[in-house]
Amino acid sequence: MRSAALHGLSLSLARQPRLVAFSRSLVRRVPPRDRLGRIAAVFAFVSQAVDLRSAVAGASGGLAALTLIAGEDQGASLLLCALLQALGERARVERTRELAFVRVEVDLRDVARLPPHAGLIVSRGRRYYLPLDARRARSPLGFLPRDVREALARRRGIAATSFTAA
Repeated sequence: MRSAALHGLSLSLARQPRLVAFSRSLVRRVPPRDRLGRIAAVFAFVSQAVDLRSAVAGASGGLAALTLIAGEDQGASLLLCALLQALGERARVERTRELAFVRVEVDLRDVARLPPHAGLIVSRGRRYYLPLDARRARSPLGFLPRDVREALARRRGIAATSFTAA
């Protein structure tokens, strides 16, 4: 599925009242001003759900349906993006030949709070995007495989694919 189609589908999902209510329930214990905490909570939920789904043969539900629609590697990204958008985050599903992931825009003041391994995508317009790969529970926040980072570095409009958070 193309990036534009994935983005349109994620926006459509993010507007569903039940998904909005569910996304809010995921972050109800996170302080409202803690954007990174909200992003991390939703990321952890989706990546754990992916691991659980792959551990339980024949699992059904929303993630399974999205996987059928978008494909095995894009279902988790689609759900993650829709949940973040439902919370008002500026998120988008991005694709490279290697994988689909979510990029969510973060403010400069959030950058200092990121883990040291987080590699930001920095646009030429000096916007900062945190990449999220929710294909498995052990994926660290803000980490993409080297081949994906190299593919992104070759794209127009990308100034850098890594940024020292400290």
